Amino acid sequence: MTGRGSGADMPLDGLLRRIQAESDFPALSESVGAINRITASDRESVNQLSNTILKDFALTSKLLKLANAAFYGRPGGGAISTVSRAVVILGFDAVRSIALSLILFDNLQNRAQAQQLKEEFLKVLYAALFARELAEKAGVRDAEEAFIGAMLHHLGRMLMLFYFPAEMAAVHEAMAARGITEALATTEVLGASPEQLSITVARNWGFPERLVQSMKHLPPGRVRKSANDTERLRILAGFCGALCESVTATPEGGHPAAMTRLVERFRDSVPVTTEQIGTVMTTVLGELAHFAQAVNVELGRSPFAVQAARWAGLPPQETASAGVARAVTASEDALDDVVLHEAAPAPCATDEAPPRTSEAVQARLASGLQDVGNSLIDDNVSLNDILRMILETMYTGMGFEHVILCIRDASRNTMRGRFGFGDGAQALARCFDFPLAGTPDVFLVALQNNADILISDIDSPKIASRIPVWFRRQISARTFVLFPILVKGKPVGLIYGDHAEAGDIVIPEKELSLLKSLRNQAVLALRQSL
Repeated sequence: MTGRGSGADMPLDGLLRRIQAESDFPALSESVGAINRITASDRESVNQLSNTILKDFALTSKLLKLANAAFYGRPGGGAISTVSRAVVILGFDAVRSIALSLILFDNLQNRAQAQQLKEEFLKVLYAALFARELAEKAGVRDAEEAFIGAMLHHLGRMLMLFYFPAEMAAVHEAMAARGITEALATTEVLGASPEQLSITVARNWGFPERLVQSMKHLPPGRVRKSANDTERLRILAGFCGALCESVTATPEGGHPAAMTRLVERFRDSVPVTTEQIGTVMTTVLGELAHFAQAVNVELGRSPFAVQAARWAGLPPQETASAGVARAVTASEDALDDVVLHEAAPAPCATDEAPPRTSEAVQARLASGLQDVGNSLIDDNVSLNDILRMILETMYTGMGFEHVILCIRDASRNTMRGRFGFGDGAQALARCFDFPLAGTPDVFLVALQNNADILISDIDSPKIASRIPVWFRRQISARTFVLFPILVKGKPVGLIYGDHAEAGDIVIPEKELSLLKSLRNQAVLALRQSL
């Protein structure tokens, strides 16, 4: 990335204008903001989160790799091949944390200072992982919030390195030559400190205020215990950030003394021993190795990762990426290559999905079926979660533009859209509200005869009169497929998938068989719920 501009003594609003003028920053802001707008309290939130992630093929693929890794310590139950099941297994907040970390990593990369930025991000992620592990000891109730808080603690520094590389080179020269702090040097050169930039951008991105406040750096000296939730979050982020700085700055052989000083400084607020820190370091290195594998970063080339491995007591030969992973996850199997390498939601701007071959589609549908099968025997998985996995598998596997689930409303004797996948899926779902009695259009024929129907062109003379008025008025798709869901001979639901252009849906026999199996899983799930 070039053309970042030059000049000194720019005020904070000037820095923000320069960043916002860059072509990549609005996309980054929109991605982070979209994730932040989704709250776990919203009943549609899981669907919104899944849809947001699935828009980006690269993000989806990396997230599922991490979900399948020992990184998240999930219980048994087979591989995870849908974002919907990842939410069930890992939890809503964990998936949101993974997505945010991957979005920041993927967007804050460029050729000019790629290695420096990767090194900085590894430190940030290491701090975040450490915060998650120590959350309980530090009195922070939400471990995923601790993760995000620590990850954002040095956001401003990463943004400055990315958008103002020349100025940051001058900052580092000033720090080395005059022995001044980074905050003072950046203020002199850029007109604002990394902390000020972090806080302002985090607010613009819609992070909650308690996370924004936790980004304030701690004063030097002993850190006293606090009864305030926000302050505890800030202290934990500060502890993990200080640990990373010590790993980077401490000379060879000096880490025992540095760790002792850190423990002493935080003993009132983060009560851990040097031995406990060492144990957590080993765990976190394993988690970091899985992340590095997912984003194709070689830990063995990272000075920070090598130093962190030494602090954890790993021998030098185990500091390479594969070695670190072996040392701390020896009991784990290698990651299965099940994660959307063969299937694709809509391609994102910079990472195209691989070609959709028949074999790839079949593999994707089969792995989704396995997800659903594992979930059907789990008493803790809700009916909505299972139905969501089924729809997501059809959406990503077949490449439909939209997939919508309709459920019968017995009080009105109608079929109504509940949720779906694809751009504007929730608004589209609301368009489906049609009676189960009347002139037998194509929807009623499918439901009344338990018939799977593919309409290649809604304007074909043979079928045009059977397309209902409500569909033509509200929905622009020219081709669609219907899979009715009947329980004990009565229609209780309908799965709809579409494409905008006529003739774009072609379903070979093997794929059709797998789609029918998915529909049958929906029948089974609904039967179990009745």
